[in-house]
Amino acid sequence: MKIKTTIAILLLCSVTIKAQEINVKINGGPSGILYDSNIGDGKLKFGGGIGVGYTYFFSDHWGVSTGVDVTYNQNSFKLNNGTTISTYEVDDQTSAFEYQVTPTNYKEDQHFIGFAIPLMMQYRTSIASQTQLYFGFGGKIMFPGKQTAKASASELQLSGYYPDINLLVDDLPSHGFGKVTNWQDKATVSLDPSFLLSVETGLTFKLKENTQLYTGVYVDYGLTEMAKENANLNIVAYNPNGLDNIQANGTSGNRKIVQESRYFSAGVQLKLGFMLNKNKPEPVAVQQKEEVVTKTEAPVQEKAPVQQKVVETPPAKKELTTTDRTYVEKPLAFQEVGNTDVTPQLATRLDEIAKILKSNKDIDLNITGYTCDIGTEARNLEIGMKRAQAVSDYLQNKGIESNRMHLFSKGESEPLVPNTPVENRPLNRRVTLTLVDR
Repeated sequence: MKIKTTIAILLLCSVTIKAQEINVKINGGPSGILYDSNIGDGKLKFGGGIGVGYTYFFSDHWGVSTGVDVTYNQNSFKLNNGTTISTYEVDDQTSAFEYQVTPTNYKEDQHFIGFAIPLMMQYRTSIASQTQLYFGFGGKIMFPGKQTAKASASELQLSGYYPDINLLVDDLPSHGFGKVTNWQDKATVSLDPSFLLSVETGLTFKLKENTQLYTGVYVDYGLTEMAKENANLNIVAYNPNGLDNIQANGTSGNRKIVQESRYFSAGVQLKLGFMLNKNKPEPVAVQQKEEVVTKTEAPVQEKAPVQQKVVETPPAKKELTTTDRTYVEKPLAFQEVGNTDVTPQLATRLDEIAKILKSNKDIDLNITGYTCDIGTEARNLEIGMKRAQAVSDYLQNKGIESNRMHLFSKGESEPLVPNTPVENRPLNRRVTLTLVDR
């Protein structure tokens, strides 16, 4: 066949390169956590930040910007005098009691460093003038570091109320009850990431051909809570060994004291922007040369018939009876406070459960430990896991494979019954077994 050659027409086009800007900024003003509390008062202190950013202007007036900001934030919190904070604790004799702390002139000075990533739309007026008005709006996600709280009080009254015998102990220093004067300590509190609503506005001044100075104001407001919720900690930790070294827990996240905590920052801002390029056309020449070659058709080969494979249906799995499932999933009682050992009564049940599991190899087991509300949340999670581990170890000794058992702890969360009255609490000290079909 003849080879036909065609030469394409020379194309000229222009591509518009939009403006891009790198900027550095510094800002300052009240910056920290806004607290909503019925028994105290929080105040913002002066903070500030620095950052680097990038803005892409997709038109003469509109652009989108992002970057990284580093902020320093601080505030204070004062607790009203006469306030008593109560939590449940266990003393050195393993007796449960109500730990009561009544401070005088209690105050915390708090600060933390945060890293924020903004994503904002920006509008500016005519780029032909030396001075422009700009406006930005959008959001940020802040990743805070741990908050440091410097706590102090002129006096702490530490008392223990034992409801079982209706006894209030307020002057037994050797067991952690009594008065502490001129107390000071530091606490470190974890904070959660927060989504912020952000607005900024001001004027820009052209310093050089590709350099702009931004001056204006900004506001950042948190849409989500920052402090991690923890209602089971007092403002100071109980020390059964005496009144020395009383440690602060901090007020952030304590739902007995603070009902809401949101980030807020506002102030003035200076920003220096450097344009990377200006709008300019770039000619592009394209020349194409095509060769059209006739192709000789190859003979069509017939495909061999495809043999169909016969898929065998797997045998049906053996199902547990309703009676067996009910027997296995009935909660295992750990009635004593802090007990994590398998009792003889529990061993009898676990022997039968092991027999059921051995005859049903295609079933896994979720083992979850629980406690009542006596003690701290962290301690209760630890006890719940130890109870689950004790059940798992016993079943493993009876021949149940460890990879079939999955351990969890929910501590004092998800109680089976309310923890009041106190007679209900033994029912919440338990381990549950949940059968899971593979």
